[in-house]
Amino acid sequence: MYDSYIYDGVCRKRKLYTKPGYCTLECSPKGTIKWQENQDWYGNILEPFALFIHDKKTSACYDPLRALNSLPHEFEIKQSTIPNAGLGAFAKMYIEQDTIFGPYKGIFEPDTDEAAVSGYSWKIDIREGEDRADIVWVDAKDVSLSNWVRYGNTPTKAEMENVVAFQYKGEMFYQAFKPIHPGTELFVWYGDSYGEFLGIEPFASPSYYYAKPGYVGGSCHEDDEGQPCLHDENTLCADKTCFCIPGTHIRAGMCIFDETLSGICAGSDEGTCKHDMNAECQRGVCVCKNNSSPADGVCVSDESFGGRCNGRNGQTCLLDENAECVRGLCRCKYGTSGIGGKCIKDETYQGRCVADDGEMCDEDQNAECWDGICVCKQNASAIDGKCELHEMVGGRCKVGDGKPCRLDENAMCIDGLCICKSGASLINGKCRIDGALQGMCLQGKCTGRNAACDLTSNTCMCKTTHFPYAGKCVKK
Repeated sequence: MYDSYIYDGVCRKRKLYTKPGYCTLECSPKGTIKWQENQDWYGNILEPFALFIHDKKTSACYDPLRALNSLPHEFEIKQSTIPNAGLGAFAKMYIEQDTIFGPYKGIFEPDTDEAAVSGYSWKIDIREGEDRADIVWVDAKDVSLSNWVRYGNTPTKAEMENVVAFQYKGEMFYQAFKPIHPGTELFVWYGDSYGEFLGIEPFASPSYYYAKPGYVGGSCHEDDEGQPCLHDENTLCADKTCFCIPGTHIRAGMCIFDETLSGICAGSDEGTCKHDMNAECQRGVCVCKNNSSPADGVCVSDESFGGRCNGRNGQTCLLDENAECVRGLCRCKYGTSGIGGKCIKDETYQGRCVADDGEMCDEDQNAECWDGICVCKQNASAIDGKCELHEMVGGRCKVGDGKPCRLDENAMCIDGLCICKSGASLINGKCRIDGALQGMCLQGKCTGRNAACDLTSNTCMCKTTHFPYAGKCVKK
């Protein structure tokens, strides 16, 4: 929207009303108004909000650039992407769905015609039973008497819209009804009349409805007593009303688990939330830490499966070698599957498999397929992501510390695990005596008769005139 820097005189205070609840004093040519705390629409917006971005504090009185100076660090003002629209507001950081910012600040304007001409006005609806007959508008045309929210432009088509306006306690707020990515301009539909004035074809704009049937605070059918309500699985129907189940609280109209993303938290600011290691407590609400992003209700580390990535398409994600960057998100590579928050190779331990139950997994001979997932055989255990046989090198043992493992005489049991004993090295899954046939070379030499050091593998192999048999080199 275009700016108007016109100011009609010095800063002065003006008393608007004398009735209790209606009187406020503000530094503005016409004054501003704050209504009693019952001016909600779209139903009752329930506190506290999931995430609220506050304005940057500005001068207490006259500030000729108040609208720009009130801009939070999460946003920036620059030329709009819509031709001839002037300036627009853009996200600098990832803005979570349901984030609220505002309120929309400006002067109190009782004249509907003036409000319409301004192009920066929101109407404050009159609630039933309210002692007010006049239509009231909040006009943000004057940049010295408004805030940064005024720079949100109206979209030219429905898919561009990412913000919805709502009235709460007599003031207008904006709420992101879908995630907003960095660099994206904020668009909110200002109504059919304004759209018609701009020559934009009217379209249905999203609206937030709270306390509707099937949602927390709303009604539920008596037949559903004791069951979750229709539209929120974290609710319980009791006395024909939807309530949050224990361990959850109302956050932006939904019941969100405490200590999880968007849920309430009891820790200090920047303290880790108890049920999401990638979330931290900020102003009593769990938000994603730096280097992590929300995905399916949890915070996921960037550069890992499900998280965001900065590489080009097809480039391996930094924190998961089995994931690749696809349009800014880490997805599992071909031949791997997302299980337990990471990408695991198919046909390996904990990976997917296509064999019948009990059959060996293709990529791990000590794992077998059960219900489509590779698990270790009964005589094997998972060690560092691979199934290792018990009593063999790398596997578990019960013979006691310092004793040879039962299935590998060159391995000994240490702290419950089989490791190669001194003078032996792990080669092809078995412990081999150094210098002996198939063992590691000792300074380029081998101790066995007719054995020589293969310089390529640095292991002892039979000479070309001999072949291995029963652990010895036998003449051909």
